[in-house]
Amino acid sequence: MPRKIWLPAVMGVLAAAGVGAQTVSVMNLDEATYRYAVTEERRTIFAANLALGPEERERFWGVYDEYAVERVPLDKERFALLQRYAQSYATMSDEQAMGLAIASGRMQVSEVELRLKYAAVLKRKMSGRVAARFFQIDDYVTTTQRMNSLTGIPLVSPTR
Repeated sequence: MPRKIWLPAVMGVLAAAGVGAQTVSVMNLDEATYRYAVTEERRTIFAANLALGPEERERFWGVYDEYAVERVPLDKERFALLQRYAQSYATMSDEQAMGLAIASGRMQVSEVELRLKYAAVLKRKMSGRVAARFFQIDDYVTTTQRMNSLTGIPLVSPTR
């Protein structure tokens, strides 16, 4: 399967999980496939949307590779949250529901903090314009991936 199709395929699986009887099932999706799809799609979008010369590209990808390594725990956490939600959706207690909501919110804060950190690194090593473009593209990609994964996931039931 071509790399460009991975993320839509993964997100399609996640979206399909919410169709029908409002149950969630991401058990057939392994973490490695999920992370590969998310990581490769992010990299492809950056490559397509940065207008950099050869020397700038080399500097950018060096910084980006460091950023990608620091993103790994966040991608793992997002996958784990999706799995926890899928496993407990039907029987979720108030505490579990709030625990997942708080964990999701903290993860979003961590993503923004990481984006800010690497925007500052890019500003220092390249320019403010490259840093701002990185920030915009990463924000767009993160938001889109998040929305794609949430699209097929039903809301927490108001009652158990």
